[in-house]
Amino acid sequence: LGGEGLGREGLGREGLGREDEDAHAHMHVDGDVDVDVHEDMHVDVDGGGGGGGDDGGQGQGQGQGDVLLFDPPRWIGLLAYDALWAGALDGRSPRVGSRHAHERAVMRFGRYDALIGVDHVQGRAWVVADDEAAARRLRVALDAPCPAPSARVEALEVTDAEAHVRAIEEARAAIARGELYQVNLARRWRGRFEGAPLALALAMREASPVPFGFFLHEGERAWIARSMERFLAWSPDARGRGVLETRPIKGTVPRDPDDRDDAVDRLRADPKELAEHAMIVDLLRNDLARVAETGSVEVVAPMVVEAYAKLHHLVSTVRCTTREGTRLRHVLAATFPPGSVTGAPKAAAVALIDALEPFARGSYCGAHGYVSRRGALSLSVSIRTAEIEDDEVSYFAGGGIVWPSDARREVAETELKARVFLDAVEALARSAG
Repeated sequence: LGGEGLGREGLGREGLGREDEDAHAHMHVDGDVDVDVHEDMHVDVDGGGGGGGDDGGQGQGQGQGDVLLFDPPRWIGLLAYDALWAGALDGRSPRVGSRHAHERAVMRFGRYDALIGVDHVQGRAWVVADDEAAARRLRVALDAPCPAPSARVEALEVTDAEAHVRAIEEARAAIARGELYQVNLARRWRGRFEGAPLALALAMREASPVPFGFFLHEGERAWIARSMERFLAWSPDARGRGVLETRPIKGTVPRDPDDRDDAVDRLRADPKELAEHAMIVDLLRNDLARVAETGSVEVVAPMVVEAYAKLHHLVSTVRCTTREGTRLRHVLAATFPPGSVTGAPKAAAVALIDALEPFARGSYCGAHGYVSRRGALSLSVSIRTAEIEDDEVSYFAGGGIVWPSDARREVAETELKARVFLDAVEALARSAG
């Protein structure tokens, strides 16, 4: 149950068939693409979706005409954390500007005329396209040879551990002064990159299976995320009323290789991790309330421990019903950037992040995902994120800082979260011989 489509000049999102997540994966193809498709994959060309297409959303194609039982993406891409500073969210930006240089292109979404949707539960797949011509172009891409991509990363540098310790202590001092309760601080790994970004994306996928994998390759730039965190899921009706949900992750411990319960019990009993999580849940309740019907905000399934390849996370679900008249720009203005990767209060945390981190975040801690053919929104938090530009790759990992935080333990947590990238780099080196 798993896997995603990844193609050059395209992007992918995956679903691992978790009971609490979307069990569909989508592969989006545009232009010159190399795609690997298993011979035993059953692919039907099918019309699908409702609305949004040039043909009225009928999605023409060839094949057996299976009924499409899910709502496929229409617009797919990413919203960089740096959109915060660009006034891209309903014209809002912090009152005090950033000390870092930020690129202007903080939102990258493309409209795709053909994609593959995979139902991992049923083991079936569909080609969904605007028309027969788009479906044929996709089939040509699927039939093209797909040489195995290769890459290597060298001369890695990382934010100095002692510098990160000092930043954490400065954050704790700000907390002691009453300026905020929590802030998320990150470190950056950076090195020389040579080869195909797809190779790194595949290696990171192998190192860390997650529900919300993402890969976008555009010219000399590429973005890779291995996220397990749902930022927003929203399915509004024509009047803007609908269920809006977020699933913040806060609280992390390494996963025991023997899968014993010790680590889970420690996480559930750790007062620092529980306090960190409760603060962010409260922040997100407030964010959703900005667009919610009165009395509709609720916390469901609070503080559930979820297991991933190398660690356990503490996750809650916060939900509301948006009031009539709510639009996408209102939802993003109320909630972005994600509270779990900024802090509380959010405005103070964002300012402190900018003051203490020695780099611009770029897409890291932004969001990636899609708007569907029927107007639903699915966004994930862009964590475990690598960015490639020309011959350089950057990877980011961070964690939440509260008053009880131990700086050395926080440094170790960033290194744990960097294992997906570092393991992938080591795997690429081994494959190169």
